[in-house]
Amino acid sequence: MSNHTTSILAAEAARRLGVSVKTLRLYEQKGLLQPLRTEAGYRHYSPDDLRAAQDIVALRSLGLTMAQTAQAVMGDLTARDQAFALREVELGAQFAGIQRASERLRQLRHGLALGLTPWPGDLADALGAHKASVSFALPWPWGGEPFTFTEHAPLTYLVGPLGSGKTRLALRLSEALPQAKYLALHRLDDPRKFERELGLTRDEVATLERQLDWLREEGATDLEPLRVLLGALAVGGGRHPLVIDMVEEGLTRPSQEALMPLLRRSLRTREAPVIAMTRSSSVGAGWLRWHTVGSTGFASYWCDTRNLIAAS
Repeated sequence: MSNHTTSILAAEAARRLGVSVKTLRLYEQKGLLQPLRTEAGYRHYSPDDLRAAQDIVALRSLGLTMAQTAQAVMGDLTARDQAFALREVELGAQFAGIQRASERLRQLRHGLALGLTPWPGDLADALGAHKASVSFALPWPWGGEPFTFTEHAPLTYLVGPLGSGKTRLALRLSEALPQAKYLALHRLDDPRKFERELGLTRDEVATLERQLDWLREEGATDLEPLRVLLGALAVGGGRHPLVIDMVEEGLTRPSQEALMPLLRRSLRTREAPVIAMTRSSSVGAGWLRWHTVGSTGFASYWCDTRNLIAAS
């Protein structure tokens, strides 16, 4: 490129696209991007490069594998149709949630017409004034201190050092949240049996296999615990809260780093929140990167033996 006035370096391109520089280099290695380089070896991304990268990021965010993404970028109609179908599924799930909320409003209005008084909290909940919350006494080491957990985020992390009480808090949350499921990967005697007991539908299994393919291309190697984790996220269409004891259990660092964007993506179609306990810097860093780009849909609870601090 003879004129770099309209091009940007890799760090700025990654920032604008919401991905890492490492991801951009992966796209280049796969032949999806071809930024020009200076004599010093610096990559320069032109406006055309950025537009192409936006398509790649969008396709990858839908869960397409690298090979499928390459086919779609090259104009393969089947691959593009698959991308549109995946997005249609996402929108359908969101629309279904809106329909359920609309039906709830109709039921409440019908009740009002009959002179029925809504239960406490129904009005605020139907109007979207607040998210549901649960209150309980905190377990040891907090000595019964009152605590209220508001479902204000689709993904909440429980973080803190060893012995800080995270597991006790996670268990208490799973007991308090209506219809919540508790998953402790390190306590499963037979992960395959647990997977069978989830009762996933054929479509959910197909989605799980596609997600595993995506994770494998992103560098994940620990597919057995990932299968269980993704299956637990999918069961029941995401309508039950899920509390995960040590989300990084059994996962190498590359697997953890690959999991985080997929976990965030899965929250698009989940109705119920996910609470994930972690001590992993890779998981925590993934949350920080997402949080700093402007998302308000994530929260973190820091646990220690003296107090419990909520940060969002």
